[in-house]
Amino acid sequence: MKKVRTIFALSALLALPAFADEALWTTEFHHYDFAKPFDAWPIYPAVEPTKPETMAQVLNDIYSKDKNPRIFGISLSTLSTRADIQEDVVTYLEKQPEFQKSPPPFGINKWNFENRAQIEKLVSDALMQSRFVNSLNKEFARQGLKISSAGFEKTFFTKENGKIVWHAITGFDVEKI
Repeated sequence: MKKVRTIFALSALLALPAFADEALWTTEFHHYDFAKPFDAWPIYPAVEPTKPETMAQVLNDIYSKDKNPRIFGISLSTLSTRADIQEDVVTYLEKQPEFQKSPPPFGINKWNFENRAQIEKLVSDALMQSRFVNSLNKEFARQGLKISSAGFEKTFFTKENGKIVWHAITGFDVEKI
């Protein structure tokens, strides 16, 4: 039995680098009718009934249909609740003097707090260094792209089972390397 647990633990550790492929994504060509209209490919987590694909498959699909595509952001959606993303962000935040000195209020929908811009910048920095974004960037690099920034709306923090949890509507911008 001990040998089975050891094998299981080792296989779980070996699976850690595959963060981008764990999440399933989808995309579709979209015409944006802003003041200056443009066409682009937004990428977002797959939900029923869309066809779920790995990020590599999504990028292959985009480039098979469009030789010079514009990828118009990646929505994180509910993926922000993943344990690995939460762990990377909160671990980073807890080490930051600004977060230690003036933590945000804890509670659902408490997104209007004094140092929100500074805290969102710290969350952005944490996400950009996270294992998840690094794994996505490995996929994007094959197409000469990278995640360049993270943006947020309605950022707030809660404490669940004694742990800090961040919440936000989160999206990533993509640019050419």
